[in-house]
Amino acid sequence: MDLQSLRYFRIVAKEGSFSQAAQKLNYAQSNLSTKIRQLEQELKTPLFYRHAYGVQLTEKGETLLAYTEQLFQLVTEVETVMKDDGTPRGSLQIGTMESASVTFMPELLAEYHRQHPDVSLTVQTGVSAESIRQVLDYTLDGAFVAGPVSHAELSSCRVRREKLSLYSVAELDAGTPVSELLAQPLLVFPYGCSYRWILEQWLHEENVIPSQTIEFDSLGAILASVSAGLGVTLFPESLATFYSFGKNLVSHTVPDAFSQAEISFVWRRDRFMDSTLQSFIRMIRTKNKETLK
Repeated sequence: MDLQSLRYFRIVAKEGSFSQAAQKLNYAQSNLSTKIRQLEQELKTPLFYRHAYGVQLTEKGETLLAYTEQLFQLVTEVETVMKDDGTPRGSLQIGTMESASVTFMPELLAEYHRQHPDVSLTVQTGVSAESIRQVLDYTLDGAFVAGPVSHAELSSCRVRREKLSLYSVAELDAGTPVSELLAQPLLVFPYGCSYRWILEQWLHEENVIPSQTIEFDSLGAILASVSAGLGVTLFPESLATFYSFGKNLVSHTVPDAFSQAEISFVWRRDRFMDSTLQSFIRMIRTKNKETLK
């Protein structure tokens, strides 16, 4: 069993098809099928169920794929360790909430780029739960997330504390009862969003059932829809100055128990900390005078 055979196996597993994997590899399908059969013979177990629409991993195939992913992650890490000479370079892939991407993060990224122009930055927005999953899967080097972070495989650095407000169309003024506000349609990101979780906890505390919950995948779309009178949403107050339709919105006070969110930067505890990621975390620590956990 060699790395090349495992690489072929991994791509077939991901593509779910010998033909698609062969196209991706620019390799003859018959030769690829032979390589996989040789691997199955060597391991003395079938790795795929073959059917007319492609292939599906067997239970042993699932196990081998998990070990293969770990193995290739180690190979990548070894290459990184060998190449790292203490100078930040290469790529840095960061996950973040969309709200952070328009408030505090641009300044951080701009400063980091000025200090380390040879680093290629990639930013991927998404809900906190998804960003954490991608950090754990080694897809992201680190991520800005909201809410308490407690995971045995993650380290974290506190970034800031956000004050939260409930936003509605201006016609629902500050005197509108909380029960009436929370009974409006809720405009939220998909499950995994920390602000949605806080809002739902508040609803539970108030024993209020919203008339409807409407999911969006765009922060701008949520705030524009609130401005149009579609419903209400819960977000950091720091967002108000970043959208021109903010004048059409009114913020409502949130009870203390639901009025703040901790923002942290998280990364895998067991991964090799190359100079690129180290320098990014060091910059966060310097700007916020926080001690890494």
